[in-house]
Amino acid sequence: MKNIFEVLKDLIEFIIFGSKWLLIPFYGYLFYTLIHLMIHFVPDGHIGSETLMATLEAVDVVMIANLVKMIITGSYNSFVSKTHNETTEKVGSGLLKVKMSSSIVGVSSIHLLKTFIEAENLDWDTIWKQIAIHTVFVIGTLVLAWVDFIHHKGEALESQHANSEH
Repeated sequence: MKNIFEVLKDLIEFIIFGSKWLLIPFYGYLFYTLIHLMIHFVPDGHIGSETLMATLEAVDVVMIANLVKMIITGSYNSFVSKTHNETTEKVGSGLLKVKMSSSIVGVSSIHLLKTFIEAENLDWDTIWKQIAIHTVFVIGTLVLAWVDFIHHKGEALESQHANSEH
């Protein structure tokens, strides 16, 4: 028989890892956006900037929703409990940081693309600031990925060394 704490832990994990189902309306919105793109593209063979901007906004919203879900489940796995039944949600804190950073680069890329589309209406100071911010995000992501790679390489060497001693 489970005690109250085990039942509470199971309920919390059910809610946290069930958060993936909250993403379905966002994916439905993306599907709607794809149909909208097709309707505007097929007759003319091109997409107007207003439609393109609406599409980028939809992609941006979905990427942010995915990032929030990833932070919820990844953080729980990394910092609260690694002993849960969701085998697809077992992400270490290093990989979580790389995934989050990569998602932020994706969101930043969308915003930078919007800036380039509207470049004629913006001053160069704004454009260069956004390019600089995006570059910092990219460099930060590369550094996190490199650190995570080195960490895993070190663990593999350590494991190999331990196995050779036995």
